[in-house]
Amino acid sequence: MVKDNTINYNMVKNAGGNKSKKMGRKFVSQAHVQRKLRLSEDEDEMYACVSKMLGNGMCYVLGIDNTQRMCIIRNKFRGRSKRHNLLNPGSWVLIGERSWETKKDGTNKYNTCDLLEVYTDSEVAQMKERVNEKWSVFKTIENMNQSKVDEGVLSADDTLGFEIKESVVDLTVVQEINDEMNKEPSVVIVDEDEIDIDDI
Repeated sequence: MVKDNTINYNMVKNAGGNKSKKMGRKFVSQAHVQRKLRLSEDEDEMYACVSKMLGNGMCYVLGIDNTQRMCIIRNKFRGRSKRHNLLNPGSWVLIGERSWETKKDGTNKYNTCDLLEVYTDSEVAQMKERVNEKWSVFKTIENMNQSKVDEGVLSADDTLGFEIKESVVDLTVVQEINDEMNKEPSVVIVDEDEIDIDDI
């Protein structure tokens, strides 16, 4: 009976408790590649601005038609892909309305939509130049978020003033302390024997 002495070598998976292992080399996207700007092409696609993060993969968005909707964050924008698609209140997004769903008109519930694209600041600037929409709808959310940021920052009037005063040491006090230290005898008497510390 002959045994096969082969060894199986498997590639090591980036696993473990370390935070850096979550982003293995094979999952990192090319950051220097500029992606194509995705614009609204379908009647169900519209531009929106995130107004509130709800958690559990959901957020409230304010559409370009000035209607509040509940946006579902798809798995494409979660997990490993969250790094380049981070959502915050005030982020500009492209959403897809669910035209096959029943509209919730007259109720307190919001219509549901899906997240299709998250825009960076440079893409927002490009969109403002290329697309003719009433972008002033999003100003209220941006101003609200800017005021929250400004609350945590000190203005020029709120700055604290510090003075550095040089500590002036009275040389006479230092001289007196040195004189007292030198006056004490440096002789210790142990068992009637005098030991001079300076000789040691």
